[in-house]
Amino acid sequence: MGAEPSNSVDFTAYVEAMAKILELTIPDEIKPGVVANVEHVWDIAQPVLTFPLPDSLESAATFEP
Repeated sequence: MGAEPSNSVDFTAYVEAMAKILELTIPDEIKPGVVANVEHVWDIAQPVLTFPLPDSLESAATFEP
């Protein structure tokens, strides 16, 4: 089970939907850059999101760096 490939995600629609939900106004002249950055973050996150973990794994009760 993994995340969708970035080429199957409509990042423009995602950015517009999230902006509406968060009541943000994204000016048209910077929207392409915002969309590109969201796509870039998606691509960077994929190794973490798709890393296989065993079903028996439990989260730690506390975080200690």
